[in-house]
Amino acid sequence: MLIPPAFRQVILVLTALLLLFSCSGEGDKRKAVRDDYGEPDWIEKSEFAGMKIELYVYARKDINRAYEFRKTVSSCGGSGQWYVYRMYYADYLNYLLYLPPEIKHTPVESAPPGEKIIISAEITDDEEVVSVTLYYRVAGDEEFLSVRMTASENNIFSATIPSEVVIAEGVEYYIEANDEEHSSELPKKGVYIVAVSSKEKAVVYKPAETSAGIILPSSLHEPGEIFNNTSPVSP
Repeated sequence: MLIPPAFRQVILVLTALLLLFSCSGEGDKRKAVRDDYGEPDWIEKSEFAGMKIELYVYARKDINRAYEFRKTVSSCGGSGQWYVYRMYYADYLNYLLYLPPEIKHTPVESAPPGEKIIISAEITDDEEVVSVTLYYRVAGDEEFLSVRMTASENNIFSATIPSEVVIAEGVEYYIEANDEEHSSELPKKGVYIVAVSSKEKAVVYKPAETSAGIILPSSLHEPGEIFNNTSPVSP
């Protein structure tokens, strides 16, 4: 049976439209998710049977989910499209996606010998801060000593480096904060180093590196203290 030329033309037009709409499906659903939720907290990339896979993890408590994207091979000769294969909640992934504690701290850079140093940091968490620990040692020693940092108002945690450690060799320290599932350290690499010299004065005003912090003169606190806070105080 012969197909009339007019009907054949209709079939060709419909076929062209079908190809057009199938190719118009090319796109990147990752962008749509980023537009809705912002940048993910981390991305895990993998490949399975030649198919590229990316897992966008939104660990923030108000989102607390992950999107698995897979990339198809385009039937139109393009590079393929990223589509949402599956969305996971934290319970399905069998671990909490909440973020680790955030530590903001203005380092103490220098101190006179024989004076204790109070270290303070602002520590926040999207769930609850369980513990905060200050690790310190005489510079060059192998092992750190530790003391629990106690909380006060405005998420400020403080602890004291004792005066007997503040000697000419200098002092090294770092801060560790924990919630139920995660831990954070500051600095992220290495340690903070406090230079100890008899030429140093107890009054040192220095702009905060990560928060509004200054070192207060010891006269405003107990004799023989160097105080590091995250809130500016006028002398």
